[in-house]
Amino acid sequence: MYAAISADIVSSTSLSIDETVSLKKRIENLFLVLQDMYPGFWGRLIKGDYMECILPSAKDAFRVALLIKTCIKSFPLTDSKEKKMFQTYGVRIAVGIGDMRMVDKEQGIMDGEAIYMSGRALDGMQAPNRKGTIIIDSSCEEQRQALQTIGMLVDALMNNATRKQCEVLFYKLQSKGELEIADILGLTQSAVNQHSTTAKWYCIEEALNYFEQLKF
Repeated sequence: MYAAISADIVSSTSLSIDETVSLKKRIENLFLVLQDMYPGFWGRLIKGDYMECILPSAKDAFRVALLIKTCIKSFPLTDSKEKKMFQTYGVRIAVGIGDMRMVDKEQGIMDGEAIYMSGRALDGMQAPNRKGTIIIDSSCEEQRQALQTIGMLVDALMNNATRKQCEVLFYKLQSKGELEIADILGLTQSAVNQHSTTAKWYCIEEALNYFEQLKF
């Protein structure tokens, strides 16, 4: 079972040209990291603020979605005025879990149930402050309600997290320890721990553990 991710950056037009270019490079670099972490991952940016990703293993989709979310939410802004929506939400993400008829990176083709589901779910999303910014849809009806509930609850935690907290969560999602994260970010271990605790990482981790043990 494949997983597809469709996503778009919230309030992307509020960013300056330099910020837009820097964020594009940041996302492209993230896709390279994800290719190394998850064999078969394919992510692409379309029109500058819209992205599509494919994963051959559906159990990895939620963690990848949160890596995208924290990568974008931790993006440093040169001037935060009039960028509240971007700072709070960062990105809207829809995950579709289902079959794929064709995945051909050389031809640039993503065709199948999973990518249609994620695309439709993203198109159907309301404004970020209404119903959240993460939705998970599955071809398995028995799993659909539970997955959507988990996505909504974790999304609420993510949207309350600060930029610094999202920096820490980004590396936590890569299973890095607090000492290593402290070294990367130039923080003390106690500061990393505080950011992690305040952002409710223990709740996010529990949700990930549940998602990743499901049989898709």
